[in-house]
Amino acid sequence: YIICLLFVIVSCKKVNLDALAFPSETTEAYLFEDYETDVVISESYKIPENKIHLFPLASTDSETGETYQIYAVYIGDMSTITNDSVILYAHGQSHNMDIYWDRAKLLANIASKNHYGVLMMDYRGYGMSEGESSEQGLYDDVEACIDWLVDQGVNEKNTIYYGFSLGCIPVIHHAAYKTDFVPSKLIIESPLASVENLAQSSTLINVDPKFISSLEFNNAEKIKDVTVPLLWFHGIEDDYIEISNGQLIYDNYNGEYKEAHNIPDCGHSDVPDKIGYEKYLEILDSFIKK
Repeated sequence: YIICLLFVIVSCKKVNLDALAFPSETTEAYLFEDYETDVVISESYKIPENKIHLFPLASTDSETGETYQIYAVYIGDMSTITNDSVILYAHGQSHNMDIYWDRAKLLANIASKNHYGVLMMDYRGYGMSEGESSEQGLYDDVEACIDWLVDQGVNEKNTIYYGFSLGCIPVIHHAAYKTDFVPSKLIIESPLASVENLAQSSTLINVDPKFISSLEFNNAEKIKDVTVPLLWFHGIEDDYIEISNGQLIYDNYNGEYKEAHNIPDCGHSDVPDKIGYEKYLEILDSFIKK
């Protein structure tokens, strides 16, 4: 996906190449539990309809001042949200929230049935969200979600940030720099260190990053300013974002506690499946309770 088409589209401008980083998929309506995938998850993880809350948010672009309507879903009980533990989940690069629904509902079932609240959003241009995605847009869209949590009275000490792939970029950024709302934990899965590092290390890309993109996504530097405990997942056989990217981020982290799980025979997107859902949730439960 990211920049794989460059070898064919070498005449494109950088701004067009940057758009390849966001292969979004729009939809007129989310299906969630009715969305059909090849992933087989036990019915025991199913989310009741009364715990699925879909709503729009206003995301203001900090560079242009323009406001976009983006969509988010909260899994949980709104009447107890002020006292509940909440996971802010930033999804990966492609499709929209439907494709990540199974991941979100797994997180809701850490420790026991519907134990955690989970907030997930579609970035600009994804799903039913307006606009077009950009690096700054990622930060602004996730900030809109953080502001919503604040408005609901959610306690930052009960909040965990979880980013998968592209989603690691905004959660690392806010864990590092948003000092008025500091989460209790940070979880990253299959992260890239930076666009420069990705271009240099990926087995799918072999070109000067300054030629292909104006994006930076410099997670490896920003993680140095994160102090909350860090959990890192990465597939050892990930040939999309090579594991050295995550290792650099992990090595650069200087906070109070860090924990790594590098999964054998595992690619970019199948960490929970390769670990096994029960074991995966046990790891998350143990880390969050530390």
